[in-house]
Amino acid sequence: MSSLAAATLRPLRIGMVGGGTVGGGVYDIIMGRLGGSSVDTTGQMASSSTRRCVITKICVRDLAKPRSFHVDEDKTTLVSDVNSILDDDSIDIVVEVMGGTSLARTVVLEALKRGKSVVTANKALIAEHLSEIHTAVEQSVGNGVKFGYEAAVAGGIPIISTLQNCFAGDIINEIGGIINGTTNYMLGKMEDGADYDEVLKEAQDLGFAEADPTADVEGHDVRAKIAILAKLAFGTTVDVEEIPCNGISQISSVDFEYAKLLNCTIKLIGTAARLSQYG
Repeated sequence: MSSLAAATLRPLRIGMVGGGTVGGGVYDIIMGRLGGSSVDTTGQMASSSTRRCVITKICVRDLAKPRSFHVDEDKTTLVSDVNSILDDDSIDIVVEVMGGTSLARTVVLEALKRGKSVVTANKALIAEHLSEIHTAVEQSVGNGVKFGYEAAVAGGIPIISTLQNCFAGDIINEIGGIINGTTNYMLGKMEDGADYDEVLKEAQDLGFAEADPTADVEGHDVRAKIAILAKLAFGTTVDVEEIPCNGISQISSVDFEYAKLLNCTIKLIGTAARLSQYG
């Protein structure tokens, strides 16, 4: 899209569902630091020559609750009913940052049904309902809707678009790696001699780990991510609950001593493979 064509188009209007920490970060980037971001036609952050976007509505549970981010009331309206976003024909994109799976699934599917593109990083939602969501996108193909979830797994690589595009014609037999930054940080510190409780608190103070770190330290985050990658790599849906999962909460300094004797270290790895390749 040329800069002239982009200038003649109205901004893309975004409705955001959820106003917590993640939502505040999204709002700050799009509306605060950049004063209304620009995106290209594939939805990637781009230069000022591309189409601009603005968050016009945010749906929150409690309108009176103090926010950790400043909302520009001249450009953005806080609402407590998600239908205020879903029923708004002027909204082009719904960004889901509420978490959970039940209500989030309803919001995502309903938004797609109504011709709105959706962006989310909700790993649990995607791991459980990706096939259903893809079907909804296909059924709305005439509306030009898209479902973006690059940030759900290793967005910095980025691995999802790489699997979807660069390896579309390849047969993938195995996929794996370190896909949780919180536990990787913690294990690195523990290898240097810090104990588990000490480094967990440090990770929480730095904002790497949540107040409830269960999803990270027990491996649930990695389990959801590897389910998503298995779907993309192998085209098969894996029940998240059937994936064997061991986190790092039982790891101690003694384990690292044994690892050093073997000239090894300890990492939390997510992996999936086609069993048929092994006979």
